[in-house]
Amino acid sequence: MPPTYTIDEDHIPGIVCMMVEGFYDAETLARHFDDNAEFVSRWRARGKPIRVLIDANNLQPHTPVNQAFVMRSFERIYRPGDRVAIMVASSLVKMQMRRTHSFGEIIQFFVSEQSATTWLMAYDGQ
Repeated sequence: MPPTYTIDEDHIPGIVCMMVEGFYDAETLARHFDDNAEFVSRWRARGKPIRVLIDANNLQPHTPVNQAFVMRSFERIYRPGDRVAIMVASSLVKMQMRRTHSFGEIIQFFVSEQSATTWLMAYDGQ
């Protein structure tokens, strides 16, 4: 499956929604995080809390090099008080992702959109 992504700030009010799928090569991964940073920067400039919902149900595992790039990108883009909910395909994947994608209270993994959205909106960032 080729790598694709979408970023939408109108689907759920107050939440930037992303969909990522396929196997990401380094170039697509870099482009995705540049676009991601642009959206987050615009929301910060408007004084909006950073709430991001990522549908990663069809994302293929990253190479170790790309995984390291993902973690550096998260550290560059997100700050304490931001929230990123990542939807994954199963509880097993959720457990595995929690082990490999530790980033404090900023990132959490979910199997359902409803749970992810509830978590995103339940915290005011203060």
